[in-house]
Amino acid sequence: MGRGGGRWLPRRWLACYAAALSSVRSTSSSSPAGITYAIPFYTGLAFLERTLQSVLAQDDPSWSCVVCDEGKEPGVEELVRSLGDARVRYVRNQPALGMAGNFNKCVDVAETELVTVLHADDELGERYGSTMRAAAARHPQAAALFCRAQIIGPRSEPRFSMADRVKDRINPTSSQELVLAGESGVRALLRANFIVAPTLCFRKRVVGDRRFPAPYRFVLDWELTMQLLLDGEHLVGLPDRCYRYRRHEDNATERLTRTQERFREEIGFYERVLPVVRERGWERCVQIARQRRVLKLNVAFRALKSAARLDLSDALRGVRLLREL
Repeated sequence: MGRGGGRWLPRRWLACYAAALSSVRSTSSSSPAGITYAIPFYTGLAFLERTLQSVLAQDDPSWSCVVCDEGKEPGVEELVRSLGDARVRYVRNQPALGMAGNFNKCVDVAETELVTVLHADDELGERYGSTMRAAAARHPQAAALFCRAQIIGPRSEPRFSMADRVKDRINPTSSQELVLAGESGVRALLRANFIVAPTLCFRKRVVGDRRFPAPYRFVLDWELTMQLLLDGEHLVGLPDRCYRYRRHEDNATERLTRTQERFREEIGFYERVLPVVRERGWERCVQIARQRRVLKLNVAFRALKSAARLDLSDALRGVRLLREL
């Protein structure tokens, strides 16, 4: 090798190294390391206190937290201040933004690249942050990561839920880390929305300006994750149970189930996705979107539960909805 070649190779290495270092510095300066837990609050101050304590108990201290308050309950700002931790801040929405609007604000105000919209009545497992950050490092282009959840009751006690047990059995990531992408990812998510929504940890750089759609209150997370997959992004599911999802009579899922609004939104979801997958020639997806098996099972199960409680009017509403399906 000549003298010129002997100089050229090291200089090229140095140039590549300098460019990579500049890129890393630029990324870290524009998006601080760590994860943001953004909490949309509406009601339930006692639950919110437990939620915040679960954030403080994280084994990975690289986090920030913001409570986006849209409720009428007093004492939320005082609760945040009483924690005495500068990493937790309070934001009051004026005017009110609605459910999707508040969720989107949670994403927008996050100063880190990773952000979790943590529900104000749930709790994080101690290893949630460290697990998500490690997975994000393994999958640097993933639009979002999610994990499994432990179901708890009003007093944070373990609780059995048939709906959540079925969802966990359907979840293809329940036994292994798995990437959802392309037609197979869409097909899996069409069978049922097995992702426990608040376990989702979004990467803002990849998500871009895509947000929770405003018209919906139940399927807004399903709409967003499906849109990401249809746009060619990928999601990563983890088998770890790093989240505690609270079931109680006043949570949004229970209210929307009682009014059947959730089922109506799910029907609309399938109707919107069906022409998209048909146009792409994804026949197995088309078949799943037409059959809606898990939705039908859920409606039937709800009707049977109501009949067993002798709530015949609710049971009859379920039967009528099944006939529509």
